Amino acid sequence: MKAAAIDIGTNSCRLLIGEKASEQSFNILARRLVITRLGEGVDQNRKLKNEAVDRVFKALKKYKVIIEEYQVQKTRVIGTSALRDVGNSDLLKSKLKKLGFKLEIISGKREAELNYLGAVSNLEADFLLLDIGGGSTEFICPEDDQIKFKSLDLGCVRMTEKFVTNPEAKFGDEERNEIQKYVKNSLASELNLSQEFKVKGVGGTITTLAAVKLALEDYDSSKIENLKIKKSELEKIISDLSKVNLEERQKIKGLQPKRADIIIAGLIILKSILDYIDSKELYVSDHDLLYGLLKEELGA
Repeated sequence: MKAAAIDIGTNSCRLLIGEKASEQSFNILARRLVITRLGEGVDQNRKLKNEAVDRVFKALKKYKVIIEEYQVQKTRVIGTSALRDVGNSDLLKSKLKKLGFKLEIISGKREAELNYLGAVSNLEADFLLLDIGGGSTEFICPEDDQIKFKSLDLGCVRMTEKFVTNPEAKFGDEERNEIQKYVKNSLASELNLSQEFKVKGVGGTITTLAAVKLALEDYDSSKIENLKIKKSELEKIISDLSKVNLEERQKIKGLQPKRADIIIAGLIILKSILDYIDSKELYVSDHDLLYGLLKEELGA
């Protein structure tokens, strides 16, 4: 059996198609990503912009063709942070209905659960799983023989819109300090961890960090899976990216041009989290909520 999972996020729309291989495994047949920036301006008026909805519609129109080419039997479409925050999500729901897609807007807790389900086969007992998205960051960790989920409104698009005055310019120390202060205060008031953890990261900010570290011409999940990144390496990449303007940043290997305006804010969120939990390194994975969705659909 074949299934497709689509994640409509604050920054991008992603597609993953898989085919069941055994009772507990599936093979990936196709993956796609389009930067659609659905969450553009959401923090200002809590409404989706018509042009942002159109960008998502065009992306899913292309995805529908791919899904039909692979003769997929089941398709799930989920929406995350940006769609949780707005009052006019029906605008997107009605447009996607014309394509035959039913949009399911999931809670932050559900998003964290799917991330855990996607990553669980690659996780050890003493892990903290992070997903830094466009609008929110999900935390998943074990506590008292249970799995604890937390979702905070700390995302790379959200922080960029809130603190960066000119995304096309070099990234200033004042902007960096403001983001770090905001994240630190959010973590102090919302995140209570009772032990030390190893850190594993999923999501576009962290996989992009890995791609930049490796200077990948083309994204290759096999090369970034379980890659270790030291905090000192993260700090150097933040410094290097901050020293150049947007036009120069867009030329850096491993960094998608359309992600270049928000990546620094995302990496500052990551560094602030590592500082807060006193961790010197993290491991990267692209087994995230899309993998979790496919696991559910394929029963793997």
